[in-house]
Amino acid sequence: MTKTILELSNIVKTFPGVLALNGIYFNLLEGEVHAICGENGAGKSTLMKVVSGVYKPDSGEIIIGGEKQEFSNPMESYRKGIAIIFQETSLFEEMTVLENLFLGHELRKSKGPVRILDYKKMRIKAEEIFKRLNTKIDMNAKIKTLGMAQKQMVEIAKGLTFDARILIFDEPTASLTQREVAALFHIINNLKREGIGIVYISHRMEEIFEICDRVTVIRDGQYISTKQVKDTSKDELVADMVGRSMNNYYPKTETELGEICFQICSFYDEGFLKNITFEARKGEILGFAGLAGAGRTELMEAICGLSAKASGKVIMEGEQLNISSYREAMKHGLVYVSEDRGKFGLLTDMSIEQNISMPQLDSFSKWCIINRNKEAQVAEKYIKSVVIKAPSPAFFVKNLSGGNQQKVAIAKALALNPKILILDEPTRGVDVNAKAEIHKIISELTSKGLTILMVSSELPELLGMCDRIYVMKDGYMAGCFDRADATLNDILKVALEG
Repeated sequence: MTKTILELSNIVKTFPGVLALNGIYFNLLEGEVHAICGENGAGKSTLMKVVSGVYKPDSGEIIIGGEKQEFSNPMESYRKGIAIIFQETSLFEEMTVLENLFLGHELRKSKGPVRILDYKKMRIKAEEIFKRLNTKIDMNAKIKTLGMAQKQMVEIAKGLTFDARILIFDEPTASLTQREVAALFHIINNLKREGIGIVYISHRMEEIFEICDRVTVIRDGQYISTKQVKDTSKDELVADMVGRSMNNYYPKTETELGEICFQICSFYDEGFLKNITFEARKGEILGFAGLAGAGRTELMEAICGLSAKASGKVIMEGEQLNISSYREAMKHGLVYVSEDRGKFGLLTDMSIEQNISMPQLDSFSKWCIINRNKEAQVAEKYIKSVVIKAPSPAFFVKNLSGGNQQKVAIAKALALNPKILILDEPTRGVDVNAKAEIHKIISELTSKGLTILMVSSELPELLGMCDRIYVMKDGYMAGCFDRADATLNDILKVALEG
């Protein structure tokens, strides 16, 4: 029988006023990829922080290789062969690859009466690890010069410098291209063959069915089920995750489209964008597909004045707009929700109310004094409108689940009363239930006449929600599909071949 290398028994963890984990059970076998699923806020990250020594459980047992363990910090967990690869890397940007790999456990040698760093030995061990991973990375390169996929390889290699037998991947593909995802899965399969156990956390169901052997579902901090992936289905897993069956992941309301209300004409950028022209109708959801680096985000930022363009026209309701800044774009009713809500969308150390009102504080103020009652009324209106689940408007955004944080970003945009709403990766990093809720919000907005431009790397999302889909490649428009004619294979072919 395959050996159990990690077992969690009756894990309980509480924070002030919150029971985060309530009697969780989990086990990992040697050479297995075991997924953990659950909604945002279900307790997945908390559980992994218990395993990796960030948090100490209130009760319960962590058993590694048959021995009970207690960790007071992450380094103790590392030394017992557990490494975690976070969605946002924990590497030091100004240090080299080699320095990051051995940081905190550097190899040393004696030179006379003193112990000094043994760079030769560290380099040899690092090269052996990267050879196992079938990856070539310059050891002297600073982390800030690497792409996301390379950073993840460095994170994996860092874990292997501790001779890790348990690797935890937390949303590893969120920022990767399809080609990089395929390369990562190849590496995971190689590690699996070496007997390394892998815990895989992801909201992307298709990945779980492609790469994982078993899947455990937790909900509201409680253990729900463990199943063989081959013996279950997406609908069964979602039902376990949310506590009910879900029949419609893309609840699009069919609406009659109005006249053309928005046009982009001959957008050109000497660095990237190439003569882009498109139009959108009132109440339309216009999708933008393409591989990472195709230019979708660059186009949306140029439209909104967030980045410069060499030439091109923005026409709204027949009037040509002169947009040189995002503030001007907002005044004209052109509002953008960034794909990176943590960096460009929200101030997570501030409240929901403050985030929603921030772009229009001048309209709540007189003689530099903010009318707090008016601010609260607007915030409350949009909190209800998009159904943000929080104890109060004063609740800090950083304490919300990913799905509710995304709803705050959308509420903040809607409070500006947009005519054209640009949503860049609107459901990235949120669970399946929150995705369905956001899709419902999007659909309801267009039924009221709002026009939405939606960038997404998830083709099923575009196919399920959009009236038309433009496909971009290398900075130009490579094709356009009507909803009735669009297929996943056709869009992928155009995105790859042009």
